[in-house]
Amino acid sequence: MCVELVKILLLPALGIETIHKKATFDYYDNDPLIVVTLINSVLRKRHKACAYLDTGSDAVVIPEDIWFKLGLDKDFMASVSVVGDTVNTWYTFIDLEFLQNRHKYVEVFYNDAAGDILIGRNILDEYSITFDGRNSKLYIG
Repeated sequence: MCVELVKILLLPALGIETIHKKATFDYYDNDPLIVVTLINSVLRKRHKACAYLDTGSDAVVIPEDIWFKLGLDKDFMASVSVVGDTVNTWYTFIDLEFLQNRHKYVEVFYNDAAGDILIGRNILDEYSITFDGRNSKLYIG
């Protein structure tokens, strides 16, 4: 199971809601995974799972089985670039909890194959992330 450790310092007097101290995570089964919670706020459905931090992806990608568990609709379609190709796929907007932060109205894309959740740069760019493969550690601040 993914281990999640984060310390948040509240500084409301300075007008700062949270400042993240650097969090350290061990790789899980040699992979840099982190626990996230995907939220369909309309239907009040939540799904907690381990996800890959994918610096090569511009957006969050959700596999078909989790898409349907969350009750997400296929209302919007877009052409997206993938490795070596362009594909048409569905997208929608959800809330996502990552390191005790709730990101609202996050664009997520549908993957018609069973697989992994990918957290892309639309979330990752808000953090400083270091992958230490030699020591199987992930540092997020």
